[in-house]
This record gives sequence, structure tokens and C-alpha cells, in this order.
Amino acid sequence: MRWIRTGRQIGQAVKNVSRLRQITTVFAKHGFVDLVDRMRLGRFLPTKLAAFAEAQADRAIPERLRLAFEELGPTFVKLGQLLSTRPDLLPESYIEELVKLQDNVQPLSFDIVKKLVESELKKPLEAAFDSFQPAPLAAASIGQVHEATLKTGERVVVKIQRPDIDKIIETDVSILGFIAGLMEKYVPETQVIGPMMIVEEFFRTLAYELDFVIEANNVVKIAENMASFPDLVIPKVYKSHSTSRILTLERIDGIRMNDLKGLEEAGIDKKKIVEIGARAFFKSVMIDGLFHGDMHGGNLFVLPGSRLAVIDFGIVGRLSQRSRDQLANMLISIVSEDFENLCYQYAEIGAVGPSIDFDAFQREVRNVLSPYMGLAMGEVNVGNILVEATKVAAKYHIKTPGEWMLVFRAILTMEGMGRTLDPSFDLMALGEDMVKELVKNQYSMQRLSKDFLWVAKDTASLLQTLPRQIRWMFKKFNSNDFAFEIKSPELKEIRGQLDTNGRRISISVVTAGLLIAGSISLQHSGDMLGSYPVASVVLFAVGFFFLLGMIFRSK
Repeated sequence: MRWIRTGRQIGQAVKNVSRLRQITTVFAKHGFVDLVDRMRLGRFLPTKLAAFAEAQADRAIPERLRLAFEELGPTFVKLGQLLSTRPDLLPESYIEELVKLQDNVQPLSFDIVKKLVESELKKPLEAAFDSFQPAPLAAASIGQVHEATLKTGERVVVKIQRPDIDKIIETDVSILGFIAGLMEKYVPETQVIGPMMIVEEFFRTLAYELDFVIEANNVVKIAENMASFPDLVIPKVYKSHSTSRILTLERIDGIRMNDLKGLEEAGIDKKKIVEIGARAFFKSVMIDGLFHGDMHGGNLFVLPGSRLAVIDFGIVGRLSQRSRDQLANMLISIVSEDFENLCYQYAEIGAVGPSIDFDAFQREVRNVLSPYMGLAMGEVNVGNILVEATKVAAKYHIKTPGEWMLVFRAILTMEGMGRTLDPSFDLMALGEDMVKELVKNQYSMQRLSKDFLWVAKDTASLLQTLPRQIRWMFKKFNSNDFAFEIKSPELKEIRGQLDTNGRRISISVVTAGLLIAGSISLQHSGDMLGSYPVASVVLFAVGFFFLLGMIFRSK
């Protein structure tokens, strides 16, 4: 068994090297040869790539990056789509280009789909469904969607994960982690965006997206949270026909939210639709802390009777109670134009570097947001303010977590769609009461009592263990073998340098001794080699050999 496991590990390593070679070649082909060389990956490049790189010289760098991502397949397309939501990390030109990324994949053949469904559901396709359309409704990098009908007559859509896509993504993500480490080490200007942080966030996002059980649970939970909105439709999950790789949902038929002509022809009350969506969005974010993370016109449908339906819950955002409180404080700061408090909130939610110039950060935020001062709330785009402030925070090395960017982008998208349908739409006016209620709740007796109980519990626990810890500390301090242990990442390097220097000194002493002994032996007669004593020749030769070795090692 050990040999089999070792063989698999070697096979995986060879596979990773092959994929790494492919990735570096594609990036070099699209004009990133210099970047590949700086990361010490030039040895993986085939020869004669210069002609390809020159052919890409007339394209802008963001476009070349998009083309490289598209050529490298599903994992890199998903990475590009994630980066397109991070204007705090990338310039606007890159964001505009990465937004164009599309899943360019061939749909799976029906034979493969049939085998996958039957394997997951442990029954023949005909036994699970009354009908199953062979042609997919949509095909993407992770899976594709088919229309079907259950034995009960209910119309559904079946989302099917591509075979072995999890292994492909796992390989790519491990290579991305390796590349990110090289970028931070050899391309220091990329440390500002944090390549390792991006890969870790990307891995967490894909891990959720690849498990359809998580998506199914998200749909059920959000449907429960939205039960108080009768005009909001969340598709029903059929768990009997769902697994970690198969997801069966209620079929939603309606007019897409971004189909303005269709909404006009159907006589839809657009103002009502916008209000339903905005109120539901505020509740999901501010009260529930679980919200749709991929809000756009393609995932929103308008149903007869001016009802709103939401689909595709592969990406959701989660906010803790503390994060919701901070978001409420940020929104109140924007309404009251208290940009100092807004900056403090950013410093709390982000990873702040040790050398941040908070006064300069606050001044720049005020300057960037000054065009919005004095405007009526109906004229202010809150999402845009949050995104712009996030960009400024990034300049001062305040790294905003990915879940917060999901919130900001969702607010920005919601405002944009709302004003497209209803020019008088005011997101903050609809959510102001909820935000104020949330802020007031932070200081309510019930909330303060709850917080006090947690503090009291932690304090009691500390008081129980503190005397024992103090006794143990003094006992250890008084023992004969007590010693402080100092750890530093630089100590290992210093120790290695001391060992090296010690060896060099020892070799130098031996070399000097051999040369001196050879000089002394010249004074004595004995066996001769030419006109020199044999002992002198041997000592000089060995000493010279040691000297050469020391010179080469120092080089």
C-alpha cells in the first residue's frame, strides 16, 4: 500500500509540474514573460516565445490578462470574476476588462449527464424524473443546468456538477498558492494587493460553490428568513433529488429584471418591484446576516402580480452581529457626513498595518467624498461611496475582507438596478428606519444585558483559572531549570550564519597551518622531489587545495 500511495503522490507531482508549465507558457504567450522570469519560473518556458510576446504588444495589459485567464480554463475564469469585484485591489481598467470574463465551455454530452445523475441519485434517470431535457438551459465552468419534470408533475431545474471539476480546481488552486508565494517574494510591488490573501479567499469561495449541499441549505435558510415577504419568491429545494453534486430546484419562469422592454409590455409595477427587492435586501444584510452575494439582473425575475423571484444562491455573504453593527454605523456616518467615524469603522473591519497615517487617511477620504457632501440622499449612491472609501483604505494598507466587498458591491448593484427601474429610487430612505433600529438595538437594555452576561461569564472563567496560573508561574520561576525561551524567525538565519563563519575560520586556520608547516619543512632535508623536500610539496599542495575550496565556497 505504501508503494501505491507513493506512486500516486509522484503522479500528482508530475501532473502539477505539467500544469505549472502550461500556466507559465500561457502567461508568457500573452506578454508576461518578464513577470514569469522575475518569479524564477523561466525554466518552465519553451524556447522561441519572444515572437508570441511581441504579437501581444499592441494589446493593453488588462486585456492580455483576461485572455490568459480565459485560455487557462474554469479556475482562472472564476479567479478573474472574483478579482472583478475587488476595486480596492485592482485599478479600474483591470476591473472593466475582468468583468467581461465569460465561461467558454462546451456543454456535457447527455450520456455523461445521464450517468452522473444516475450515479448520484442511485437510480435510473427514468425512475427519478418523468421527463429530462437532453439539451442544457445553460452551461458554465462548474456545472450546467437542465430542465426536468418530477414524477409528481412539478417542473424543476437540475444543476449538475462537471465530472472531476473538484480535482481540476484543487490542482489549480494549489499551483496558484505556489505562484502567489513567489509573487510576494520576488515581485514586491504585488504585496500591496496580497496575492496569498486573494488565493485563500478564492479557495474558500470555491469550496462553498463546489458543494451543492451548502447551496441547498442557503436557499432553505434564506427562504425561511424571507417568509415575511409574500411577494418575494425563493425557489423550493427538492432534497430527495439533490446531493453534493446534483441540485434540483423549483423552475422559475418570469421576466428578467434587466429586460426593461419586457417589463413595460407586461405592465409591471416597477416601483413596487424595486421596493420589494430593497426591503428584502436590507433585512437579509442588516437583520439576518445572510444575503445573496451575486445580485445582478440575470438572477432576478419578475413574476405575474408584480412579484420578485431570486435564483442562483451559489455565492452568499455572511455577516456576524458585530459586522452588522459596524455596517449600520458606516451607513449612519455617510448619512450624517461623519467621515471621521467612517474611517474608524474601516480601521476596525480591515487588517491595519502598523504604520498607518490615520490623519492622512481621514483627509483623503474627506477629499474623495467631498463631491457627495450636501446632496440629498436620493442623489447619493451609497454603494459608490463605500467602494471609493475602500479604494482609499487600500492605499493606506487597510485590507478590507472579501465578505465586506460582497456587501458593498451588492449595495452598489441594488442602487443601480433600482434607479434604472425607478429614477426616484432612494435606497437609504427605504432602509433608514431599519438602520436606525439596528443602531438603537446596540444600546438597548436587552442587548447590553446580553453583552454584560458574556463579559461576566468570561470574567468568572478568568478568575477561576488565574490563581492556578499564577501559582504555576511562580513555581516554575523558582525551579532550578527555569529559563526564558526567545523565538525569532531571524535566529535560525543568524545561527546558520554563525555556523558557516565558524567552519570558514576553522578551514582558514588549518590552511594557514599547512602552509606554515610547508614553509618550515623547506629548512629540513630528506626525500626530495626535484629541488624541494617531499614533505613541503605535500603540505603546500594540501594547503593550496583547502585554500581553493574556501574561495569557491565564498563565491
